[in-house]
Amino acid sequence: MCEECKVPEPFYQGHSWLNNGDVVQSANHAVRVGIIECENLDPLFRNVGDIIGMPIERLIINITSRGTQLYLDQLIAKEVQEIILDNPVAQQNFVDSTITLCQIMGYGKYEYMDSRREFDADDYSRIRILKPFSLPEAAGAYAGAVSVVAGGEHSISYEEISPGLYELMSRWTEYPDVLKEKLELGEYHRKDGDFELERCGTCGCPRAFAGYHWDVENGLIVNGHTGRRMALLGFELMDSLFRALEGELGDTIPRVVVEAQKEFTKTGFYSISEVNDEGYLRTELALRGLGNLREIKIGSNGLKMRIDNVSGHLMTIGMVQGLFEMAFDLESTVDWELSNGGNLEVQVLPRNH
Repeated sequence: MCEECKVPEPFYQGHSWLNNGDVVQSANHAVRVGIIECENLDPLFRNVGDIIGMPIERLIINITSRGTQLYLDQLIAKEVQEIILDNPVAQQNFVDSTITLCQIMGYGKYEYMDSRREFDADDYSRIRILKPFSLPEAAGAYAGAVSVVAGGEHSISYEEISPGLYELMSRWTEYPDVLKEKLELGEYHRKDGDFELERCGTCGCPRAFAGYHWDVENGLIVNGHTGRRMALLGFELMDSLFRALEGELGDTIPRVVVEAQKEFTKTGFYSISEVNDEGYLRTELALRGLGNLREIKIGSNGLKMRIDNVSGHLMTIGMVQGLFEMAFDLESTVDWELSNGGNLEVQVLPRNH
């Protein structure tokens, strides 16, 4: 841990906070990440399923597994993957270091159980996770990681064996062709900005993280200001997940995701003070890697917002629409435009305006 701000070294050394509201991996600036509240993810997925009339948990697992495999292919050279596949010691080192990294990033407490690798139908790998940041996403990410260790493609089954403790088992499978065709991870290209976060004088990470608490042993990150649990996610993977859902379920999915996030926001997870103060919101978005807030205006007659270099835009849109409706106790409509360069403009208006 940094002696001054108490942030774990792999977290602050592994990531770079840019001046344009983006966070990237220090070793690969083409890979963008984000630090977000994670307790809303599973309710969001359930809300989407309720709105469209079918559960999407299995789709989330399959899409996340395929996306994680693509993500790891970007990060781990093929030569290194071949060493992991062929060397039991390298495999165990990969497993141990991945578990440590998962816990530092807020994914829950991981425990490797056992595995069998004889390249037949009885092969499996088994882990346990205490308080996963998102059960279907954790299951999908596990499948993608197993692909690096064992090769091939893997399905995941799981059961809750005690409150908050899940046992996950992987087995051989083949991903549906639609995921291979429609799930793509775009490469991030930096655009310079004009916003610098205040830094810790010792480690150089944003000073605001001094208000966060890392419980590395249990894989938890808690925002001390709000009490919410946080996790570091690859936002290109999250955005790709929603694009793949759209390709699988139809072009209504973006609005369904926004509606689902709006309804969750209105349960009280967020507060209107988080969008009323433009300076505070700009800092919080940049800290999380969600983009560079350029403008926000909010009143009873509507909300207007612009974010450059946005990431995770559907969840952000749903959040601000939900906060607007809570603040003024009314129903609303929302429209947005996302440019090819990643700049987002949002307008929320009272219904029948």
